Amino acid sequence: MIFGYDELKKYVNEDFEGFYKMGFDEEQILPAVLNEYEHGEDFCSTENICVHLFLALKYAQNQLDINIVKQKLKLIIAEDITKEIISELGHEYTKYLSDLEIIMTHS
Repeated sequence: MIFGYDELKKYVNEDFEGFYKMGFDEEQILPAVLNEYEHGEDFCSTENICVHLFLALKYAQNQLDINIVKQKLKLIIAEDITKEIISELGHEYTKYLSDLEIIMTHS
């Protein structure tokens, strides 16, 4: 990952806010924000998961339907890349687990 966990979270939050203020809805925000990152040369599975996770957190904070993001996040995580995530995030892996727990228990 080119960014640290907290740095990427900040940028995704800023992107979310920008698109949300422009009137994008739940279905439009996810692909718009992903487009900001997925074409980067260092975009990896861990970054993809983190972007989805951060967006799910923002959806929940803004009382939007997080199921769109949550379902995609579950599909990505199902690929069982835990070792890669731990390697990429290092000591920030615990932050990731904490945020993931919030989203997976959110109804």
